[in-house]
Amino acid sequence: MSRLVRELGKSKVMKILITGGHLTPALSCMDWIAQNQPSDKLIFVGREFSQDLLKQEAVEKYEVEKRKIPFIAFSAVRLGRDFYTHFFRELSRFFQSIKTAKKIILQQKPTVILSFGGYVAVPFAIAGFLTKTPIVTHEQTLTTGFANQLIGFFAKKIAVSFEQSKNEFPNTKTIVTGNPLRAGVFLSRHQKPNWLPKEITKPILLVLGGNQGSQVLNELIINSLTEITKDWLVVHQCGRPTTVRDYFKALSTAKSHLPHEQQDNYFVHEWMDEEDLFWLYRNAIGAISRSGANATQEIAVAGLPAIFVPIPNSHKDEQYKNARWLVDIGAAILIEQAGLSQEVLMLALDKIQLMQKPMREALSKLKFEKDAAAKLYELIKAAI
Repeated sequence: MSRLVRELGKSKVMKILITGGHLTPALSCMDWIAQNQPSDKLIFVGREFSQDLLKQEAVEKYEVEKRKIPFIAFSAVRLGRDFYTHFFRELSRFFQSIKTAKKIILQQKPTVILSFGGYVAVPFAIAGFLTKTPIVTHEQTLTTGFANQLIGFFAKKIAVSFEQSKNEFPNTKTIVTGNPLRAGVFLSRHQKPNWLPKEITKPILLVLGGNQGSQVLNELIINSLTEITKDWLVVHQCGRPTTVRDYFKALSTAKSHLPHEQQDNYFVHEWMDEEDLFWLYRNAIGAISRSGANATQEIAVAGLPAIFVPIPNSHKDEQYKNARWLVDIGAAILIEQAGLSQEVLMLALDKIQLMQKPMREALSKLKFEKDAAAKLYELIKAAI
């Protein structure tokens, strides 16, 4: 046990309201607090739908309630293009969301609000300021959006994952803690998922589209499934259904059309529990993934060579930058979405197999902060 954890063991009991759009570091902090500060009370306020118009159910409720932590559904206004296109309508909704956030704070009476950024957390930052509830926020990415800069204005303390991100916030209240990654990703041994075959004779390929799934990656796999499953055992997290498309159903149908001997080489899930995911991180030969901050860092910690397909036109090219630093050290392959095709993918998969050893060696030299959650907790104490 580190000195920091021992010192924090003497902490005063707190009630922490956690909110924000970056789920993985929030879960990491919840797990750390549950293990190291079990007397603290936690509440999570999050989205019911990850895509409101498409009615795609968010995974927040499932993951939070699995940890036996109270979940409060909350609807917020995205501070994007639609906000300015329908300014007066969205402004009214925005003020209503602040009013609702204030009501939740007054009902729950948290000691502190811990924000993990994004539009969901903005009303709580403002309502926390109005109710004089201390706010701590964490920025996980290399780049900072408008919502997080606004939250930072109201926050008493700001945690960032990278040294270069400090320039985005006031220096006097900004601390580098690192990104709280889930503890299991640092462990090399996990229990094999019981839904995989006992005997695995082909290299495992892990396909990830983030919390919401990825339409582009899902379509790519549908079109490439016959070829890929000749040489790979593919495990695919495709995302929950929307009002437009049920990719789990579409991919399951595509599986049923495979030659019989290849059907056992494809497993598709809407969402994977972290216990299964951590085993796959350590036992797969390669991954195909979008390049969000958490996905790139967890894959890198696990030492898994990957093909990253950044979301184009993400804020300040955030996803491109997340993947680029791993490409630059020879640990990953980057394919821009405009150039993505079955032929390009198959060539990249061949390269992953060919370059296994040097890519894993490059990944093994990287260092990641293991005590980020403990450092963030120390910042919470400082804020109150």
